[in-house]
Amino acid sequence: TRGYQVALHVEEAGRLLPGTFNYYSASADVRAYLPLGQSLVVANRVQFGSIRAAGDDPAQVPFSKKYFLGGATSLRGWGRYEVSPLSTSGLPIGGNSLVAASSELRAALKGSFGGVLFVDAGNVWANEKAINLRDLRVAVGTGIRYATPVGPLRFDVGYQLNPIDGLIVNGAPQARRWRIHFSIGQAF
Repeated sequence: TRGYQVALHVEEAGRLLPGTFNYYSASADVRAYLPLGQSLVVANRVQFGSIRAAGDDPAQVPFSKKYFLGGATSLRGWGRYEVSPLSTSGLPIGGNSLVAASSELRAALKGSFGGVLFVDAGNVWANEKAINLRDLRVAVGTGIRYATPVGPLRFDVGYQLNPIDGLIVNGAPQARRWRIHFSIGQAF
């Protein structure tokens, strides 16, 4: 409910110890929490990251290291891993650069219940040269929280303001602009 957190991550593969992959990556996650009186908190998060493959060869970066957004802890208007560059058939394939930001207004309601209004924005690109902040995907929504001993039980509904053209979800073109997420713990 108060304070800030900064997390930095740097990784290198294939230079000192030979292996199948050869890349380096750097990312940061910055969070800030500002109380407004007794019952309101403004929570903010900014994330960015980039992976650079040796020789600009995409095969040098394993699929498990690619960036994706969407789901209960990032762009809540989309399902998990739905926001990334797409294959020619419309499936998310992951990218090597990401920018994301989220802001929440958290309110204590009554007893163990709380509510939240949020806006999430971000996108994933093939590489850092392709980053264009005009391409950010944006979702807005609301949620309910119930405090438990292991963290808040969370129910969020997110709505896409600018859907992804050509995205295939469960074998069909995406038609639904909203998503529901249940989780334990805050989104960030």
